[in-house]
Amino acid sequence: MSPSGDGEFEVRVLGPTELRVHDETFRVDRALERALLVRLALARGHGVPDETLAADLWGEGQVDKPTERLRVLIYRLRKALGAHAAAVHRAPNGYALKGRLTDLLAVEDELLAIRAARKSGQPSRIAAAAAEALAQWRGPAFADVRETPYGAAEAARLESLHLDLLTDRLEAELALGTIAVSEVDQLARRNPLNERLVGLSVVALYRAGRQAEALARVSDLRRALADQLGIDPSPATLELELRLLRQDPSLLVPDVRPVEEVAEPGASMIGRGAEVTALLDRLRRPAVVTLTGAPGVGKTRLAREVANLVAHPGRPVIWLDLTRLSRGDAVLPSLAAATHVDAAGNELLPLCVTRLAGALLVLDGAEHVLDPVADLLMAIADQGDRVSVLITSQRPVRVSAEEVRPLGPLSRADAIRLFQERCGLGPDDDAEVADTICTAVDRYPLAIELAAGLTRTLTVEQIAQRIEYRLRLLVGGARSAGGRHSSLRTAIDWSCSLLDPLGQALLHRVAVFAGGFTLEAAEEVASGNEPPIAAADVAPMLADLHDRSLITISVEPGGHRFGLLESIRDYALEGLEADGNEIDIRRRHADWCAELAARTQRYGGADHELLVRELSTEEANLRSAVEWSLSTPGEAHRVLAIAAPTWWYWWSHGRLIVEARNWLHRALAIEEEAPPRDRAVALRATASLTRNSGDAIGALALGEQALAIFRSLGDDLGCTSTLVGLCISNLALAKFETALELGLQASELAEFVGEPRLLGTAMNVTGGALRGLGRLAEAEERFQAAVELWQRIDDRRGQAGTLGNLGLVHQRTGDLARARERLRDALQLYREIDLTEGIIDIVELVAGLEVAAGRHWSALRILTVAGIQRIRLGVPLIIADELEARDLVEEAARSALGADADAVVAASRDDSLTELADELLVSLSG
Repeated sequence: MSPSGDGEFEVRVLGPTELRVHDETFRVDRALERALLVRLALARGHGVPDETLAADLWGEGQVDKPTERLRVLIYRLRKALGAHAAAVHRAPNGYALKGRLTDLLAVEDELLAIRAARKSGQPSRIAAAAAEALAQWRGPAFADVRETPYGAAEAARLESLHLDLLTDRLEAELALGTIAVSEVDQLARRNPLNERLVGLSVVALYRAGRQAEALARVSDLRRALADQLGIDPSPATLELELRLLRQDPSLLVPDVRPVEEVAEPGASMIGRGAEVTALLDRLRRPAVVTLTGAPGVGKTRLAREVANLVAHPGRPVIWLDLTRLSRGDAVLPSLAAATHVDAAGNELLPLCVTRLAGALLVLDGAEHVLDPVADLLMAIADQGDRVSVLITSQRPVRVSAEEVRPLGPLSRADAIRLFQERCGLGPDDDAEVADTICTAVDRYPLAIELAAGLTRTLTVEQIAQRIEYRLRLLVGGARSAGGRHSSLRTAIDWSCSLLDPLGQALLHRVAVFAGGFTLEAAEEVASGNEPPIAAADVAPMLADLHDRSLITISVEPGGHRFGLLESIRDYALEGLEADGNEIDIRRRHADWCAELAARTQRYGGADHELLVRELSTEEANLRSAVEWSLSTPGEAHRVLAIAAPTWWYWWSHGRLIVEARNWLHRALAIEEEAPPRDRAVALRATASLTRNSGDAIGALALGEQALAIFRSLGDDLGCTSTLVGLCISNLALAKFETALELGLQASELAEFVGEPRLLGTAMNVTGGALRGLGRLAEAEERFQAAVELWQRIDDRRGQAGTLGNLGLVHQRTGDLARARERLRDALQLYREIDLTEGIIDIVELVAGLEVAAGRHWSALRILTVAGIQRIRLGVPLIIADELEARDLVEEAARSALGADADAVVAASRDDSLTELADELLVSLSG
């Protein structure tokens, strides 16, 4: 795209190259021209000599006639810049660019702020400035110019700078006592020779009570430095090791800090109006109210809003930030400092409670000190009922007077409004894109505010494109927000750091489930491994995770279902990878999906609706397992075990036919040496999906391959099913004689193996071949026998399909009353089992009855609605004589309507298929 108008280029290189002029973003598509533009931008307006440019682009002495080649390249670059070609000009000492590196300049500004803050000893400013600098990265620096000599060198320099900035931020957060333990630990593991970073990780582990791990990490560092570099640790590392061994108290964050005044919320609060009103009303009287919810849901923000409103008329409010306390025995001293009580021993607590009379006490972040908080609340209750207490916590305190009020996501409208206001947008600006962003972050206020903050450097569309990387992207919160609210990762890390190792391991493992999971699934997939989790312990551990607001529970028809918010799931998946168990847990998840597929492969019976509901509920898990198996070397065989048995489900949900077909094609190409029967089953399933997506010739070839394998194995059951599929493919190609021969073979073999469902299917497709040949009496006989068989084995899907076939036979013989009856019964059955493609098939046949009755507008409306649904779902009508019948009905309807036909089509385009089917059921029953 070429920009228009004059202006200075803004060039961004901390990620894929981006160029902007007058808020218009565009790309230079050709790699060498793009590399030239970035190299000129690095000169910051100064000219770059030709020989320097040539060496930086191609290497020293690597091209002949470098000046001439540069001229050609400059010409191409100017052409790509269109109206802004003049931005590239010839300076006295070489070529230059009128432009500036906006993201690098922003980073350099923050580096200056970091240096100043370090001199004045202000860790909070260091953390904030480092987070602002890190927010400039959109991906690997110089991502699309690294192939050039200068690009590779600059990329390496900026990767080092990125790591230094991360370390600066973590070091400052360590000083503040707000460090995310898992983040610094994982970063140190990826950089095991970086003494400064490992040192931060060691102190963070020590403060988290993981002293043995901290000492082990120092030993690992000593060994790595000796083995890989042949050097000893620095004096600072040796000193740190001694302090660990002495359990130096200075390694801990001071426990008792002066209470903060209740901070003004700053920006207006959006949403939670009902909660604010209810809390104000309840806290007018003595009460203990606990706000619970997942990290980032807005517990602290809501508490601050309520506290400020309570304090406004002059009522005393005491705010204790308990997240600053690393030990439970510091709660009471902190309360004493807040209430200005100077006492000790048994007198301390009663005096504090006396000072609290008539006040609102807010205990923010109580989840890690629940026992001392519970003792405090019971003491307050014993001293009288003159105090109101508002608590924020992942989980309830569980004292008798406590009222627990869980917080959930914002409403869709409030989430969009919060994002728009924080971005400075109007109510109608980018609402759809804002909704995409808010939904991706679970409509949680912290994440929404962090995302909105990115609009200082990214457009709303750019944020939406990158929001799947939410944990890396959402950093740099307001400096006044407090450490655990400075990024989405920090908020989640604070909550997860309170789990014991087994709790963390279980949270990491259940993150492999997409779209939720049952208790039984978690017991099967997440138990075992290191650290070992017993299957019997999974239920109480899930209850604890729910109690801590880290997982969700919903009540569904099949029972309780657990789930994770997307942001917590992202975090837990990173933890699973760091645990070293990811491959094994992923395999167990895929095996669980394969067991589900095997259990649900026999469709159409009395339990058909239950099977559809179960597969629909677990669809996200099945897709996730398939996608992982296809992308992981050596695992594609699992796709055959998952997608082949469930082919009927993907077919009945037409939008997924092509995707499922492609899964199997890819897996078959990878697993050429798969066991013969597994391969034959997958080929047969792929043939069915291929045929039902409109490629009967391709399906024929796949089916013949499957049949050859089944015959070589002597597998009569496999042969029968494949013969049925080949018969249908020939029906689609109007090869009715061949189809009849295959149908008869399948019927005979089905009787031999004693498989009634296959026999019913074989009789049905044989009837289709006879109907195609015009042998309608024989076709009716076959169809009728099949219907009776379906009824005996209670297969409603088979019964509905065969009744539809009978309806078409009756239409051709002119018995419209019987056709009407058959189609009514078929449509009723398909509505009961909610099979969309079957509903489409039947309503199209009903259109023939409407034409016969002279209701041409109704017939054309039916065909329009059905046709649009076929296109949307990707389920074309494939049987040749059915296709011909539909075309004749449409031609008759259009001919009768004449010029009004287009108006009927236009008026019917948005009609609901379900509502149409229900209307037709009423009319067919009349």
